[in-house]
Amino acid sequence: MNIEKLARHLKEFTLDEIEMTAECDCKTELEQLLNEGKLVFEQGKYKIPEEKPDNNFELFVIPKNKITPIKIEDAVAYFMKNYVKEYCKFETYRNYNSIFNFNILPYLKGYFLNNIGINEIKVVYHACLSRGLKPRRIKNTMALLNQLIKYYQNLGIIEKTCNFQVKRLTDKNQFSINRIIFEV
Repeated sequence: MNIEKLARHLKEFTLDEIEMTAECDCKTELEQLLNEGKLVFEQGKYKIPEEKPDNNFELFVIPKNKITPIKIEDAVAYFMKNYVKEYCKFETYRNYNSIFNFNILPYLKGYFLNNIGINEIKVVYHACLSRGLKPRRIKNTMALLNQLIKYYQNLGIIEKTCNFQVKRLTDKNQFSINRIIFEV
């Protein structure tokens, strides 16, 4: 029987009490636990010493009312380095980099990520449409922009004010602004 577990369960006991419970001679094991500092002997009883909390850590919380302004260019660079490069294949990294550089950043350059709203999303969509991009590329662009925004919302860096979803393409690959669902 594991005497240490039994001692932790009982918390405070005499030698006779633990020997009756364990149904064996526990004196040598109790002496060993005393020597290791896992038990203490006070006023004729064995006790588990109180564990003192370890104060070697600090807790940092980002206040909800303090949102960090971050430019879209910096946000994309951090996202590509710390998320895409770490968790995606090289081909995905290359595709994401292309979408950001040609379809998103030219139209949102200079914006702060926390200031991007529904109107800016529509600007990106209409810019992609006017450039004659294929429906699948437009959908992927909008989905990647959504992923970037959600990434920073989940980190707590920006507020959850701009929420939208991109629906899957239909069988005929028809994609329009109606396929984007904006949450108010």
